Amino acid sequence: MFDPVIAPSGTLLGLLQRGRGDGTLHALTAPRPEALAALNHCVLRDPRHDWQVENRSLYYARLYLDLHGDLAAIEAHLFDPEDVLDTEESRTGLALAVLGHLASYGRRDALDLLRRYAAHGTNWAWALDELALRDDDAGLRALAAPVLARFTTDAEGEAELAATVRDAFEPRPWRLWADDPRAAVAARVRAAQEAGSFDRWQRQMRPGGPRPGWSVRAVFAWAQEGVERGAALHVPAARCLAAVAGPEDRPEIVRAAQDGTEEPGAPPCAISPTAAIPPPST
Repeated sequence: MFDPVIAPSGTLLGLLQRGRGDGTLHALTAPRPEALAALNHCVLRDPRHDWQVENRSLYYARLYLDLHGDLAAIEAHLFDPEDVLDTEESRTGLALAVLGHLASYGRRDALDLLRRYAAHGTNWAWALDELALRDDDAGLRALAAPVLARFTTDAEGEAELAATVRDAFEPRPWRLWADDPRAAVAARVRAAQEAGSFDRWQRQMRPGGPRPGWSVRAVFAWAQEGVERGAALHVPAARCLAAVAGPEDRPEIVRAAQDGTEEPGAPPCAISPTAAIPPPST
């Protein structure tokens, strides 16, 4: 994402960009057109340095309510031709989140705008997640056809649909569509759900790390693979040795502790391999 340009902190725009509480007070006392212009600037040009960890949508949504602001600027932004060219979530995510809060406060224009964007916009999945929390069943059912139309009916399209259903942040629309009275809609969504569930099961059956039944030699091999790709697995490997090693593995572990090499620059292991050596039988 681009590095946002932040106005001076003494200006109305600068206060709103920083999410300051006194920014709301300044906006309410400023001329309404000026306040709305600054608010729209923030919502359409996300000022956050990291939009994934800093919440700001409720702050802006409440200010729209206080200013009785219309959504014409947000609508123009969402349906601008650039929406097709710039598919990054950061371009529209804040605007969609603000619309979600406004819809929860009863703004019907925000709800209608979310529905339109979910049907036609590039970042439709985000809009659908917002609607999953606020829209009624009838509104969500009306979106089944335009959303499914985004996926082709060939093998590639069905695989993409299954992955989308599997990874959906809010599953409510998909569950609703699986019971849709339209047979074509329900059958396709159910097939995608089954494929996604099967894929998740396959992933669970193919864990990438140590698992019960591993030998000491397999743990050493796993740790070595980590060294080769730059991942420090010293501590988890030592813990795995403690779980899988038996008295008969003592000589091999001793040899590894004496002759093994560590990755240059790697931090010292918090649990020495020798800590996993079972005590000799007496």
